Amino acid sequence: MKGDSMKKLSDETLKGMTDGELKTTVRRLETSAGKMRKGTQATRSLEEEICYIQRELELRRRFGHSRVAAESESNNNALEFERP
Repeated sequence: MKGDSMKKLSDETLKGMTDGELKTTVRRLETSAGKMRKGTQATRSLEEEICYIQRELELRRRFGHSRVAAESESNNNALEFERP
């Protein structure tokens, strides 16, 4: 499928990005999706990725960066075989 050529960002990659980087990525993907729509190409994968990034931004607004810190802390307390 034409719209599936984009590399997906992992959850860990999203958490490691700054708010500015996330916003820039969303704008870039929205621009690409708009151009693809004009050319009648499938944009579903881009739109899904935009949703994941917007969700990460929303979680940060609601819970702050403490959710990332809390997850890192839980990984530090995990047994060796449980660590990512």
